[in-house]
Parts: sequence; C-alpha cells; structure tokens
Amino acid sequence: MNQHIHLIGIGGTGMGPLAKVFLEMGHTVSGSDLQSSDTTDYLAKLGAKIYFQHAATNVTGATSVIYSSAIPVQNPEMVAARKNGMNVLHRSEVLAQLLNTRRGIAIGGAHGKTTITSMLALCLESAGLDPTVLIGAHFAPFGPGAKYGQGQFVVAEADESDGSFLRYRPEVTVVTSIEPDHLENYNGTFDSLIDSYRRFLANCEPEGLRLIGVDDPVAASISLEYDCVTYGFSPRAQWRVEVLNLYQHQSQFRVYRQGAFFGDFELNVPGRHNISNALACVVVANYAGLSIAQSQAALRVFQGAERRFQIRGSMNGAIIVDDYAHHPTEIAAVIKAAKEGWSSRQVVAVFQPHRYSRTKLLFEEFSQAFKQADVVILTDIYAPPPEQAIPEVSSSVLADRIRDNKGPEKVYHIPRQEDVVPFLKGWLGAGDLVLVMGAGPIWRVARDLVGVL
Repeated sequence: MNQHIHLIGIGGTGMGPLAKVFLEMGHTVSGSDLQSSDTTDYLAKLGAKIYFQHAATNVTGATSVIYSSAIPVQNPEMVAARKNGMNVLHRSEVLAQLLNTRRGIAIGGAHGKTTITSMLALCLESAGLDPTVLIGAHFAPFGPGAKYGQGQFVVAEADESDGSFLRYRPEVTVVTSIEPDHLENYNGTFDSLIDSYRRFLANCEPEGLRLIGVDDPVAASISLEYDCVTYGFSPRAQWRVEVLNLYQHQSQFRVYRQGAFFGDFELNVPGRHNISNALACVVVANYAGLSIAQSQAALRVFQGAERRFQIRGSMNGAIIVDDYAHHPTEIAAVIKAAKEGWSSRQVVAVFQPHRYSRTKLLFEEFSQAFKQADVVILTDIYAPPPEQAIPEVSSSVLADRIRDNKGPEKVYHIPRQEDVVPFLKGWLGAGDLVLVMGAGPIWRVARDLVGVL
C-alpha cells in the first residue's frame, strides 16, 4: 500500500538511504533539510519533495514521519506530527522493520562498518541475490548508499552511537572492534558501551552467524563469551588473513579457514585496514552461499565508498585524498595506508577534530595518531549542534601535544578551514600526498584543492 513518508533531515547519512529505499518501494516521499546536498539533489531527481527549512506545514498529508537522534523533540515538524496523531518513528525503528523481517545482516563496530557493508552489498548484488542495502555513505553503484531489493538479504550498518542498534534481530551480526566513543550516550562509561555490544550480539538469531574481529583486544575478550566465529590477522582467528602485496591503489591477500588455505583475493583499495574489512566480507559472503570465485570477482572491482580513502585528484602533482577518519585508530590506519602505498611521498595530514567531547575523551590517543605523518595541519574543532565548547579543549592545545610527543616536526594549527587551501597552495608539489580527514565539512578542503589550478 502506497504511503506518504516524511523524513526530517532527509539529507543525513542515515536518512538519505532510507528515503531512496522508500522511493524504490513505490511510496510518496518528502523531507526537509537545512541545506541542499548531493543527497537531496539525487533524491529530488528520484521524485522526493524536498523542503529547505523545518516547518510544521511540511508534514501535511504524511502517514509516517521519520526522525534521527540528531533531531530535537522541539523541531516544529516533530511537534506537528505528534499533535496530529501521525505515526512518528526513529530511523532505527524503520531499519529494524526491514532487517528483522528478512535475512538481516547487521554490520557493527567502531571502524569499518561502511566499507564492509559496501563490499558485502557489492558481492551479494554481483551474485544476483538482489539484496536490500543501507550504507551510511554514498556508494557509486547505489547512489546515496541504498537500494531496495527483492531478495532475501538486507545488509545494513548498525550504528552504536545512540544505542539504537539494539532494536535489530539480525541473522548475521558483525562486530569489527569496540573502542570508547559516543560515551555521552552511555552514561559516560566505556563499560556501558561494551555492555550494549554484548546485547547487540545476544540479539543475533540463535542459528545465525556472530562474527567478531579479534585483532581488537576488547572485541577479542567479548568473543570468548559467545558461540561465534572470529576473524583477523591474529593467529587465534578462525578466519585468518595474510598480506601478500600492498600497492598504491590495491592490495592482495590470502585467507585461511581453520588453518586451511581458503583463497587468494585482490582488492582495488589500499591499506591493511581494508584487507581486514574484506576478510569480514568474505566470511559473511561464504555464509550467504557465495562461491570463492564470486567474492573474488566482486572484491576485485570494489572502488570504495565515498570519503573512504577517496582519491579526489591532484594539485601541482600532489595526490589529494579525502577520508572520513575522525577517530585516532582510523587516522593512524589511513596514514599507514598512505605510507605503505606511497612510501616515496611526504604525507600531509589535514585534520578537523569532530566534537569537543570526543577530543577531550581521546586527547592522548589523538596526540599519538599522527606519528607516521610528515606534516600535520589541524583546523579548529567542528562541533555539530547541540555540542558546546569545553574549556581547555582545543586544536591549539592538541597541536602542542603532538609536538611534545615527538611527532612530526611540522605541526600547524590553522584555525579557519578556509585558510588551509591558500596555505597548502604555496608549497604543495609532486612529492606530496595530502590526507584530508574528519567527519565535518573538512571534505571541502579536498574538493577545493583539486579545483585549484
């Protein structure tokens, strides 16, 4: 039955994919956002009605109104929808309806969710299984990270940031790693977050697959509590991977299952962290019934999701890479991938810290994360509403600590993001590789560098 579904914040990374799925299901879709984006443009072309302000009148005629944790309760559309008795649902409730009614595959963990979900979606799609897919980033084959399929499988990222992943009852649950983040939603304690992951794993169907990455110490310790399958570089992993070759734009690796040779694979994206992501994909694809050859073929053409070591182009011969890394572990992994693939180039890390709370909690880890970079540039902290500044927490203090920790000799604090491009333009050359990193609007630096003649 055709419904009119309205999404508040339709351009968001979690909302855009849902909107695309509803459009492909044949529903009438409308939504609001404060600014236009590639996602809103894409959805408008598919037939969505987009409003570029939040107003009570926007929900007129809607049968359901969907919101995310980023939308405050006093939002005028939320107020109007509740007042008029409309069906008001959190994004995760809708995702749960999709995941829990088919063969759900939920990809969770601190790192790698988007990449593993993208890789697996490509494998299932290439094998003709026509999955329903929800990814938290643009992924070329599926536009804003989604498609509605007629097949049995639904593959989606399971976001731990607000605890909403506990609504899912998947057949396959993946936990890549567990690190302290988003603790403002977990009573400020890492133990509360770890307990949420325990519940996420416990919600997996009894006869299904729990897959846990054991290269991460916290996930490894939790794996001992469950009937699960383990993966990683670690010798104790049931599914183990070995690096064969690391190149600039690709990598080759060998997979062992219970110590026996399983297969050799080639990946079109760089870095050890992506080999680990591909291993998780291989294990789930095998569970889903794909042959080794089917997984090999799909991974060989995998191009990566948007802002996941995305090479945007070049300027003055320097390679410009855009990446979503916003956590110390991710930053270190991206820098390492650049160093291993382009050993002859100077790595220039441009980073915009995301949230004062995260910067404060992981301050020491951030101060160590840039050690393999040659040059570090920090902009001021980006704080999405309702986040407030915290005294004594700043990019300037972080830059000082990076220097104190005998990190790169060249560490610059450039407060305003718009001043980064003119600064780089003065000296970047053919011997450089620029990594633009962060979860905020810092991606514009990569775009503008490539646009500079």
